[in-house]
Formats: sequence, structure tokens, C-alpha cells
Amino acid sequence: MADTGVYLLENGVHMLLWVGSQAPANFIRDVFGSQQVDTQVSELPELPNETNAAVREILEEARVMRRNAMRLTVMRQHDKLEAVLRHFLVEDRGVDGSASYVDYLCHVHKEIRALL
Repeated sequence: MADTGVYLLENGVHMLLWVGSQAPANFIRDVFGSQQVDTQVSELPELPNETNAAVREILEEARVMRRNAMRLTVMRQHDKLEAVLRHFLVEDRGVDGSASYVDYLCHVHKEIRALL
């Protein structure tokens, strides 16, 4: 994840918004209404700008697709909650049942060791 990025992770139960330490100041201001990321909010404020409306629409679409009211958790890069987000980041198997990237690397490693 890039320091300049903002990422949303949702899994049907949790909705986590991770804000990189170098995220653009104008994006932060437009979405949160101030220069600081407020990690205490469970909903984004409704502000009269396109960026805020777009981000709130993405959050709402995720909730509608899941048919759940997922609570939003906002976190900054290097917060203690970042470990929770990283716990949910896993390499998924391909849609055709193929191995994940980690499984592929392990397979290649075994093949190389067998050749040596």
C-alpha cells in the first residue's frame, strides 16, 4: 500500500478506511472537512464537494451490495489499528481455483530445492 493512497477494505462485517501518511491534503480536506483525519468517526461528514460525495457513495454502494450496515472504521498509517487491517489482507485463490501468489512462490521454491 502506498503512503500516498487511501484504501477501503470491506468484508461484509468490517469496513476499514486506511489513509496513508502522505495522502494528498486536498483529498483529506474534501473528505473529512479538515486537514486532520478524524479516526473517531463512524461515518464521514456530508460536505458540499464532489470528492466527499464520491467517497460516501462508494461506502453506501458497498453496504447495499452486502445488505449489511457495516460500521466504518477510519485509521491512519502507522496507527495501532493498522494490524487489524493487515490481518484481513490475504492472497485469494484465482477464480479458476488456481493457487494464490504465496502458494505459487512456495511451489517454485520447492521445485528449485528439488533441482539442487
